[in-house]
Amino acid sequence: MEDFYTKILDYLKQERNFDYAAYHIEMLNRRIENRIVRIGAGSPENYYSILKTKLFEPDLLIENFMINVSYFFRNALCFELVNKNIIPELIRKKQYSKDQTIRIWSAGCATGDEAYSLAILFTDQLKKEKSTLSFRIFATDFDSSAIGKAKQAVFSSESLRNVKLHQLQNYFTEKEGKYVLNSEIKEKVQFSIFDLVAKNSHAPSESVYGDFDFIACRNVLIYFNQESQQIIFDKLYKSLAHNGILMLGEAEVPLNSFRAKFEILTKYCKIYKKVSLS
Repeated sequence: MEDFYTKILDYLKQERNFDYAAYHIEMLNRRIENRIVRIGAGSPENYYSILKTKLFEPDLLIENFMINVSYFFRNALCFELVNKNIIPELIRKKQYSKDQTIRIWSAGCATGDEAYSLAILFTDQLKKEKSTLSFRIFATDFDSSAIGKAKQAVFSSESLRNVKLHQLQNYFTEKEGKYVLNSEIKEKVQFSIFDLVAKNSHAPSESVYGDFDFIACRNVLIYFNQESQQIIFDKLYKSLAHNGILMLGEAEVPLNSFRAKFEILTKYCKIYKKVSLS
């Protein structure tokens, strides 16, 4: 039976250039099992036949691999700490810098909930402090369909479960049971497709040179094997500015080879500061 899981993955690699070597195989197999149950295929062998005969099934399976639970201010405590401690400190430091733009990267942004959450917090804080600083968020994901949804910026009420009332009133417009994000926030985020495990670049080309003051890469690393995580952490470290901030998901920590390169800032969340080693 296991052999058919391998055949399924090999078929995706052949037909859709999906390189599964970077991922945890156990996770991919679980997602294949979910797909088999969902469409009533009955067995991996039957599903393999369906995969080869139904035109869009390979794309649907790959999309199933990429599904990540996403909603605004996921893990509210972490975002509250970012809002109360991290953002004001970034603003304070930037005010004394020649560069008056705060640069942010949402790596593995899915449908944009995280990137837009950060945009709302930075907008609110800059307004509160009457600061003349600006900020720019570069949001990337490997999944083109997720990026398409992110650009539309239309969300269900379920996605906004952690949004505060003043944020809902200031930045969203209700339309036919959905919530449309206002242009003030949309314009702060630039979305693009980016492969975190590709070896040809360490930062999104749109950002030109990286040098990010803040990177959020949350609930992404858990999908990748250790070799691929090594590549990703190398990108994150190189892309961060001096003393830049990295926010990871709750089940994620820097690899042993990167422990000395990141200083944890709070015992409550996985928020780190880059340590520049001589």
